[in-house]
Amino acid sequence: MKKRIRFFTAISLVLTLLLVWFFYQTEEDKILVQFDELSRIASKTEDTSTITDALVLDDFGKLFAPTVLLDTGSRLRFSGQYTDQELMQLYGRIRLQAQQLSLRFDNIEIASLDEAEATVNADIHAEGMSKRSERYADSFRVEVHLRKSEEYWLFHQFTYLKSLADN
Repeated sequence: MKKRIRFFTAISLVLTLLLVWFFYQTEEDKILVQFDELSRIASKTEDTSTITDALVLDDFGKLFAPTVLLDTGSRLRFSGQYTDQELMQLYGRIRLQAQQLSLRFDNIEIASLDEAEATVNADIHAEGMSKRSERYADSFRVEVHLRKSEEYWLFHQFTYLKSLADN
């Protein structure tokens, strides 16, 4: 009887440790989730309602640090320092003018990671169509800096590195 209790206790302990290990998110996983979340929130289909547009804006703002620096190289239109609220308003104007938006991150590489900051390189593929049916598409490589706030990683800086249209 004692052998059976020890056996089931050992099995239970091993299963518990495996479950904890399986569901535990590393810092790298948490960073990748933020990129997925930004892609999901920033994308818009043609059948998206105005109410959905408004609800998404709050989620969009929660992904960014209180101040965000956009260094877009020679593309000066969006370069500058923004508060998370200003960035949310800018995105809201873009979203209202667009019929369709798509933002996708590929080749995400974590270049450095410490307790409070991370640097990530990624390819961004952005596409959109205005309500006047004008299409826009761009692909480029960026360096992204994130800062840890409580348990979440927040986007702090985007630096344009190079266009991917030439490749």
